[in-house]
Amino acid sequence: YYYFSFFINTLIQASWTTFFKKPKEEIEAMPRKIKPFDGPSTTSRLQSLKKKTVSCSVRGYNPPADVEAKILSIAATIIGFQVDMSYQLNDRLIKFKLLTKLMEEFDHIIPNTELCDLNTLANVVSYFDTPVRDTTSFDDLARQKLPKNLHIQLEPLRFDPETDTFFDGKTAFPNRPTIVSSLKYSKKYKGHSGESRNARSLTNFEEQKQLFEDAEKLNYTVKSS
Repeated sequence: YYYFSFFINTLIQASWTTFFKKPKEEIEAMPRKIKPFDGPSTTSRLQSLKKKTVSCSVRGYNPPADVEAKILSIAATIIGFQVDMSYQLNDRLIKFKLLTKLMEEFDHIIPNTELCDLNTLANVVSYFDTPVRDTTSFDDLARQKLPKNLHIQLEPLRFDPETDTFFDGKTAFPNRPTIVSSLKYSKKYKGHSGESRNARSLTNFEEQKQLFEDAEKLNYTVKSS
């Protein structure tokens, strides 16, 4: 009797466990509970990355009028049958082929921060239907029709001894080179070497000697003090 009762109870528990057991796909889709010793989670890292404001160059993008029709057509070609906007991109290979083809079609890249949010065709259409500006609000303000007493100087005014002759090529910052060391802006802004900032300063005797030499070249008479 004891073994029979144990067998019946085990069978009942197994039946209830099987009945309430969740499918494997549903268990894998459930987020794992975060434990303190796990450290920062992927979700928290992603949210922190999205909150960071960095200055980076982006390409402008103007979506065409038939974005949705093109995406559905390309998706049907890659998947093999007609799909709607609610189609889930669970297959990674199909998602890779689809997004790669769309980036080539629209000439618009997908950054890693947006890639994880493209789970359905609706998300893909929303991304490729969003225009991207390649100018800042400051640039747009400078291009507007401003009052006569207001002017916005976008490009920096850099001193060049070869072209700036307003003060006979003399700079307000002598012995300071204006070399542009950035690889990004070295092609955009011109700089000149000038004299080294660490150059040895002249003594009073050397300055007086140089003054006399310059005066002789100009046929001037300088009285020594």
